[in-house]
Amino acid sequence: MPDQALFNEVARFFADRLNVGISSPDEDLFETGVLDSLTFVDLVLYLEEQFDVRVGPDDMEPENFRSVAKISEFVAAHSGMNRVGAA
Repeated sequence: MPDQALFNEVARFFADRLNVGISSPDEDLFETGVLDSLTFVDLVLYLEEQFDVRVGPDDMEPENFRSVAKISEFVAAHSGMNRVGAA
């Protein structure tokens, strides 16, 4: 899993914008009803603005956004956080 700061920032989205606490990093956000079509769009916009990532049509797989842990991994992989020389 990516670093704890990234995980906390993604979890903060759910706390601040949706007023939802996440009980576990692997909690299924679709199965629990936390993410639906409207909140998914809000999440994608947040990720693009907050982390400067682009979520393309090929990235719109539910598996990429199923949990806070998966979302954090997606952000880390797409924002350059794991690349050599990344700030």
